[in-house]
Amino acid sequence: MSTTHHINTLEPEWQILLNINANENTLLEKWVGIAQQLKAAGFRYQTHHITAIGEGTATAARLCREGARYLIAAGGDGTINEVVNGIFTSGVETRDVYLAILPMGRGNDMVRTHLYPKNTSECVEILKQSRFLKHDIGMVRVMEGDELVRERYFINIAGFGFDGEVIHNVTYRPKKLPGLSIYMSGLITTLLKRKAPTAQIKSGDKRFDGKIFMALACICQYNGSGMREAKMADPQDGVMDIIIIPNISAPRVVWHLKDLSKGDHVEKIKLVQHWQTRELTITSNEQVLGEVEGEVLPYGNYQISLIPNALNVLTNIE
Repeated sequence: MSTTHHINTLEPEWQILLNINANENTLLEKWVGIAQQLKAAGFRYQTHHITAIGEGTATAARLCREGARYLIAAGGDGTINEVVNGIFTSGVETRDVYLAILPMGRGNDMVRTHLYPKNTSECVEILKQSRFLKHDIGMVRVMEGDELVRERYFINIAGFGFDGEVIHNVTYRPKKLPGLSIYMSGLITTLLKRKAPTAQIKSGDKRFDGKIFMALACICQYNGSGMREAKMADPQDGVMDIIIIPNISAPRVVWHLKDLSKGDHVEKIKLVQHWQTRELTITSNEQVLGEVEGEVLPYGNYQISLIPNALNVLTNIE
């Protein structure tokens, strides 16, 4: 059950991080109308254009250090990912920060859990309703032996194995395709050429040791441009939902594609494991590729942990 709180969203000055590359065919046209709506509703804001990978993280971190506590990520899931990482690497108390989203990307997966409307202009109304919840945040540490290679935060889903490989292949798909078409193209490419790695996955007394198709650490429910990969996930319940799918054949993946899309794979694919935890490790002597919010992680072993109720996030959940 959702526990939300309200603030007067007209009172603070919002810092809008607008990724002008998120959906270049329509974004600037959409933004003109949204900016007019925000001004007409009485919102005070400054706009910061994000033009390059990593700039969203750097800008969000700088703004937080300068005193900003009310941020809007205007773009897709990658933009949200960068803004979240900027907030959490800024050194400020994240539970004092408020994050709203104007979904203007191709997939817009994170906001599906929060019941945002498909029409971005209607999201201004959600901002006016000012319903926020204390959102869980995940963290992935990529390790090479005892050395930390990379540390990234995530607000939606971190995927390992097949999911990471799909995102890697999606990176090279034609960007003019719709989001779901890009994802499905990458999915098919990955199915045709992949070899399942053997991995060891541990959390407390729970353990999986064998060839994996995919492992997911889920805070929200959707990934891959609308695939409902964790329909049981609750972004404020203080645990990650871990879904482990052992290695399955390409024909079986195709057979269960509808189940994977609707979130019924946990019940319908034999041997799928579902755990709830705050900490998880994935180790392997082979290469297991990981991703967070569409960002491909370097190869390594993974330490995944949860920071409960760590950020105020605008929601449309009652």
